[in-house]
Amino acid sequence: MISRSCAAALMAIICSVLTGCFYDHPLTETPSKDINTWLLGVWEHTNDKGDLDRATVLPLTGSRYTVWYESVPKTGAKKKWRFEGWISRVGKAVFLTLRCDEGPGDIPQGSYVFLHYQVLNQNRIAIRLPQLDAAPDASSYQLRSDLRRKLKEKTLFNTEPATVWKRVSEVYWNPNSQEPQQYQPLRYPETSL
Repeated sequence: MISRSCAAALMAIICSVLTGCFYDHPLTETPSKDINTWLLGVWEHTNDKGDLDRATVLPLTGSRYTVWYESVPKTGAKKKWRFEGWISRVGKAVFLTLRCDEGPGDIPQGSYVFLHYQVLNQNRIAIRLPQLDAAPDASSYQLRSDLRRKLKEKTLFNTEPATVWKRVSEVYWNPNSQEPQQYQPLRYPETSL
């Protein structure tokens, strides 16, 4: 039940990947594990048209993220959304559950989107949007059941390749402090990919 008209945003984080439906319920009500600190930082992706997507992933707590997603089209107005996110494990698969908390209205406040992520190396991450058959008002249990079935059938992801995002800045996090932390430049020099 994927509709191209449902999206305009996230990392989605998140992504020109966010071209899917939004759901009334999360995959899991609570985080399945603590945050993955490899996801922290500022990530960017530029599509074929030259439009820039930027996701800033910050720790909110030891198990939740704050994700600011910005869409900066070559022409037109910039848009910005804020999400709260957490890791949801379904079987052996790991997803990022994101709830829209603030934005220009393209994504309904309080709705959820799910992303599959794969850390490729310290500066690159691949994002894919699961292709679920479940209705937008499906319960968390129904969403997980649909996801498990599609994983088993190997039909969870469309045939398009994952969207690769590049880290442009890191965020260091001290788990003993909840104070905001300054962005830091990359610790390691960039290498040709």
